[in-house]
Amino acid sequence: MNSKTTKGVIIGKWGLKSGSSRPESELEKYKQENAALRKSLEEATKGKGRAEDPERIRPLEKILCLEKEKEKYNHLLGEKDKEIQNLRDRLKSKNKNSEVSSLHSQLEEKTKEAERREQLLSSLSEEMNRLKCNLSTITAKCSEIESRTGSFSGIPGKLVTNKPWDLQLNLNGKFGKNKLK
Repeated sequence: MNSKTTKGVIIGKWGLKSGSSRPESELEKYKQENAALRKSLEEATKGKGRAEDPERIRPLEKILCLEKEKEKYNHLLGEKDKEIQNLRDRLKSKNKNSEVSSLHSQLEEKTKEAERREQLLSSLSEEMNRLKCNLSTITAKCSEIESRTGSFSGIPGKLVTNKPWDLQLNLNGKFGKNKLK
């Protein structure tokens, strides 16, 4: 059986086809080779089977050791791949979070701007209403004054005058007289 195992190892290493027509995956081949190497190494170390010469045992031990290291490193490589994928996922989620926070800050900024504009519109509306009230008050006073001036039409022209330059001339004349005195 040992010769069959060695034959299987040689066939597996060189990539030759075995007698079976069933195709095997790479992983199965490596597992079978590893199992065969372990079995032959165990037989050689336990003393079962025929005595192997040390020249043959040392390479088998080295191969077994290298196969174990390969499995260990493949396992570590798988863990590192998972860690890399986790980091990529976290980076994507951080990018999404930063986009969300950026959009959130833009929304807050626009909301504050809208509130400021609303306050400005409110103050402008209040100002406009106040000015309308003032306008109506002034219009009422003007109407009242016009109605009074119409009732003073019986007073001599020197006292009531609608012309500003006449009033100015009248005041200048009185001022001049007071100045001379």
